[in-house]
Amino acid sequence: MDISSKVENNVLILTLTGDLMGGQESVQFKKIVDQAIADEQINVAVDLAQVQWMNSSGLGMLISALTSLRSSGGDLRLANLSERIRRPLEITRLDTVFQQFKSVSEAIGSYK
Repeated sequence: MDISSKVENNVLILTLTGDLMGGQESVQFKKIVDQAIADEQINVAVDLAQVQWMNSSGLGMLISALTSLRSSGGDLRLANLSERIRRPLEITRLDTVFQQFKSVSEAIGSYK
């Protein structure tokens, strides 16, 4: 998995590419989120358009980030979920925990 980041309208946008399988990428993702919190960049949108697969470790990575951001007064919003990515969220009922948007711009707009 590759992670790229940019800030738009005071929202950190993390674009993930590849598979969310946990492991080393979850360590990298956690470091990015922890640094964002340290920099007081606590509103995050995760663009999942380029993610083909996500297992339970990938879900755990997102839950951990959401928990950290919410405990810091921010939030994590998901954007561009394919049916293949949305399905595990529905099965685990995490679709009721994560706010999901059709586009990154909608996720950014939801912070206003």
